[in-house]
Amino acid sequence: MEKRRKSSILIALALAAAMLAGAACSAPASDADDKTVQSLVIAQQPDRTRYIEGESFDPDGTVIDANLKDGSVQENVPYQVECSAPLTAKDYRVVFSYGGKSVALNLEIDRLGNSDEYAVANTPALESSPLEGKTYFFLGSSVTLGARSGGESMADYIAKRNGAVCIKEAVEGTTLMDNGGDSYVQRLNRYIANPDRTQHLDAFICQLSTNDIKHPDNFGTVTPGEQTDPASFDTSTSFGALEYIIATVRQTWGCPIVVYTNPDFGNENYETMLTLLDQVQAKWGVSVIDLYRDADFNAITPEQESLYMYDTTHPTKAGYRDWWTPRFEEMLLSLAET
Repeated sequence: MEKRRKSSILIALALAAAMLAGAACSAPASDADDKTVQSLVIAQQPDRTRYIEGESFDPDGTVIDANLKDGSVQENVPYQVECSAPLTAKDYRVVFSYGGKSVALNLEIDRLGNSDEYAVANTPALESSPLEGKTYFFLGSSVTLGARSGGESMADYIAKRNGAVCIKEAVEGTTLMDNGGDSYVQRLNRYIANPDRTQHLDAFICQLSTNDIKHPDNFGTVTPGEQTDPASFDTSTSFGALEYIIATVRQTWGCPIVVYTNPDFGNENYETMLTLLDQVQAKWGVSVIDLYRDADFNAITPEQESLYMYDTTHPTKAGYRDWWTPRFEEMLLSLAET
């Protein structure tokens, strides 16, 4: 009798378990799981997708829809968020998950050195700067432009800090060597041909472009000392173009000329260009801001490098303002005193 009673209890428990299992399997589609969700779609992106590294991701505004296997769509599902915290420039993906599926969104994570506190607008002017009212012309490519710092470079900081006029003729991806279009030579020629061009310069500053390192066979050579006619230089080579620029600027404005380099980024082709630049300096007597071979200038900590440089060749706002600009101002002050 006792055995029968135990058997009846076991059977009743088994039936109850089966009923519960059946109830779970018949859950509505809104409780989506691995078997019902086909894919996720970002129906509406977050209100904010641009950040400065160190900030935290804000999912406000995000709407995720789930495409179900039966062809229906479940809108505005309660997703989970996975991303680095705080955000870093390397970990720029945010992943939204629901029902065993996920969808990713790439964020724009800018360097800490590009935060607003380092912007030109928030840079105070110097009192009674000797450079006030001076006019400077900057010719270059992405580094002169400020291509990784919101279009703000040392030219803009010098203008703001010193009350100077800085003409910035810079186009990303361009070269010293004249390969047509927007090369240094073509842009200088167009500017000089403009009847509204400035008639006076206190200094002309030219970037030794990092883009020319891709064309080492076109570096060319530095011509003999007696060769100074602009028309005599082979502008299809990097240093023929540089000599042409120097000769043309002297003929047009007769002002001091400065050539500047990038900081050390470990490139053999650029180091070859520096050797040729030494020859240009010896021939023409131009001033050189040699950031590449300046050991003291390059003696920064890893933390400073992360703050100052967006990548190996492009500074951040902080890099231009606090690292590069003082070095340029030092040179321009020395020229103003002569």
